[in-house]
Amino acid sequence: MAQSRTAVLAVLRLAGLLAFVALATSRIGLLAHELVGHGGTAVAVGAKVTEVQLFWFAGGWIRYQLAAPAVAPALAIAMGGIAVELVCGTLLVVVVRGDGLGRKLVRGIGAALVLHGSWYLATGAWHGYGDGVQLYHALGNARYPVAIVAGLVTCTAGYFGARGVFGALAETLPGSRVIGVLVAVVLAAGLHVALAAGEIRVRRDTTYVQIMQPEKDRLVERDLARWAEYQRTHGGDLSEQARVAQATKLEREHTTFPFKWLLAIVAGLAAIVGAARSRRVGPVAHISARLYWIAAASAVISIGAVIAIDLIAR
Repeated sequence: MAQSRTAVLAVLRLAGLLAFVALATSRIGLLAHELVGHGGTAVAVGAKVTEVQLFWFAGGWIRYQLAAPAVAPALAIAMGGIAVELVCGTLLVVVVRGDGLGRKLVRGIGAALVLHGSWYLATGAWHGYGDGVQLYHALGNARYPVAIVAGLVTCTAGYFGARGVFGALAETLPGSRVIGVLVAVVLAAGLHVALAAGEIRVRRDTTYVQIMQPEKDRLVERDLARWAEYQRTHGGDLSEQARVAQATKLEREHTTFPFKWLLAIVAGLAAIVGAARSRRVGPVAHISARLYWIAAASAVISIGAVIAIDLIAR
């Protein structure tokens, strides 16, 4: 009974550490992505940042004005956030050395930044949403090989990230270590997802919804509006049943290959293989109080910074 309780407490402690690390990483990453990546690039190409919106636990967006509309600077601004993530993540993986849990977590953070940036690039370019909209339209069909290459980077980051940290995380747990790590990861990720999804639902930010809407959905909405206008001007059927039937027809016409889901599956499998090949665990090594409180303080400070900047920018 005592051993079981000890194991549960160890898993909860690990889940707390991972939750703090995830929150700190995503909030610092958000500031770097939006303010340095998009905002800094906008200023560098001569644009004026007119509005900044940061979610406290989710994503964000900026508005800017170019002196004269042009594809090159708009594309640079759109890619600025992803570029910052990829560069910072790669530097953390390459520069930070050592076998301690803290250093391995930092390298894992670097891999996570590369994974997120390349994932956002790959799926955004393929499906035409978020920062990938500019690429979607600028590259045309050439976006497909770009998305595939970015997707390979995503899978590589998932493999090496899991390989680098899974064994170290397992060393902090007694008993069924693999299951314990998986439970801790699910709990930490679940908390983060719940906070982000809940905030998006509460805020109901129409701009964010439009930015994250795939091109397929925009095309369906456009064609459905044209159909409705035609029906009105020609005395056609505008009943709810007819509208649903037309929407279903347009959904079929604009169907796209589910690259996002395929990439999620392949990247997940890569992470599983990486975890399985992680260094064999040794004796139980407890998470130090110093590491725990550094992670907690980082999460609190980074969340506070995001909230402060968001309130000031409004």
